[in-house]
Amino acid sequence: MEQNESIEHVRQLRQECAEYRQRSPHPSRPHLSASVGLTTWLDVHRLFESLKVSPVDIASDVEDPLLALQAEGLTDLCLYVRNTAAMDNTNQDVASSAGIVGDVRRTISDMVQHEISCSEAMRCVTVSAQALSNLVTGNRKLQQSLVEQELTTSVSVFDTVFCYLLSSICSQTNTAGLVLLLNCLKDNSDAIALLCDTEAGRLIANKVGVLFGDNENDESDTKTMLYVILSQIIECGKLDMLLGGESEMPVYGYLDALAVYCNEHSTDAEYEKVISKGLIAALTRVLSKSRAVLVDSWEDTADAQSLEQDTIGNFDLEDVMDAHRCLTAIVSILGTITTDGSAGIIDWLLECETIHMVIALLGLLSKHLPRIETAQERQHNLPTSGADSDNAESVKRLFMFKCDLIRIIGNIGHTSTAAQDLVRELGGLSLVLDHMKIDDNHPFIKEYAIVALKGLLHNNRASQDFVREMNVIEAAQNPELAKAGLQAFVNDDGHVSVKRAM
Repeated sequence: MEQNESIEHVRQLRQECAEYRQRSPHPSRPHLSASVGLTTWLDVHRLFESLKVSPVDIASDVEDPLLALQAEGLTDLCLYVRNTAAMDNTNQDVASSAGIVGDVRRTISDMVQHEISCSEAMRCVTVSAQALSNLVTGNRKLQQSLVEQELTTSVSVFDTVFCYLLSSICSQTNTAGLVLLLNCLKDNSDAIALLCDTEAGRLIANKVGVLFGDNENDESDTKTMLYVILSQIIECGKLDMLLGGESEMPVYGYLDALAVYCNEHSTDAEYEKVISKGLIAALTRVLSKSRAVLVDSWEDTADAQSLEQDTIGNFDLEDVMDAHRCLTAIVSILGTITTDGSAGIIDWLLECETIHMVIALLGLLSKHLPRIETAQERQHNLPTSGADSDNAESVKRLFMFKCDLIRIIGNIGHTSTAAQDLVRELGGLSLVLDHMKIDDNHPFIKEYAIVALKGLLHNNRASQDFVREMNVIEAAQNPELAKAGLQAFVNDDGHVSVKRAM
């Protein structure tokens, strides 16, 4: 009897909520007034309070007969708030003073727990997110207040409205959450700083980064929104904070966004706005970690093979995949910013020892992924079917990094004698020379090496002498000469000559 009375009471409240929804301003009902006084907002607040959902055990299979009715009533109220508050600062401020922002926020946190078991709750969360977004859009004071409250006063890093919305199983709710986050962050450096400075904020930023990195539809509106959010962080100079530290959270999404940003902003002046020494240092740390993952994976595989085990080793394949993704983005970033890069950026790359890591990585790839000089040799070395075929495809992608790394070395070495000398001392010049041969994995790697060598030797007598001593012609030797009984060599005057082999 008591339950029936409760249901009847909620139905009456539900009817009041439906009346508010019908009265809400809308383009199809232009005759309705858009101005809402405090008395009305307080009555809306009363309804929110009356329909408040009682805490339940989410793991319980017990179905609450009142939940669907409550969700429908709250959805109607949020529709009213959404339509009334849209781009109307007066209504936004009065609604906030009546406690509506807190009501909508609580509705999201309560209903998101039931969205799997109750379709009405799922729709309620989506509409609530749209209402909260409209409550703060265009109102910097409310935007900042919401961000501060969510990121600095939440009981847990997971207990934020942004986290709820981005973690929802409903794509419409995810989109509404992204719109809310974008509206709060756009051109708001204080809000962006909070996002990057607080643990709760970094969790949200990481969700955005992962969503961006995992979204393969470059033309989708969702990926565009994700990129705009990450661009705000990049332009605010805060990306190094998200890449730094010992956090185990994946960072490939951030790197993908930075790679896109660098490709879209191709002048030194634009780079200098977002590229800092701190960011270069952060990229170098990620590069070092990715290289370490590859070292471990190849050592594990080598150990397994030496013991004649039918395994690819004990390394975590997911870590290797993340390392691949990070490397793909970083070599793109470094390749872009070193092409006619400013002296300041090049100096940071040298100071942060980025060039050290680039050369070390090229050496690692050269050691474990040797040249394939013929198509037949490729077929012999790389499997073409079964589980090993996927591994072979990963190997092919790693081969492609060689060209990118050679390009980066050449770009950096071209800038100054000091850079050329450092590349030579680190063994980079020898590695470039070693790639001046045919490699069937990349038909143009020899050309990459020739262009890089030109920059590395330009006006640098020490490097030129080093190459001469290394007998550079041997690195580029045509095997047909040997078959004909001939050999090439460098004269004392630096010219190449051919003579009959002894």
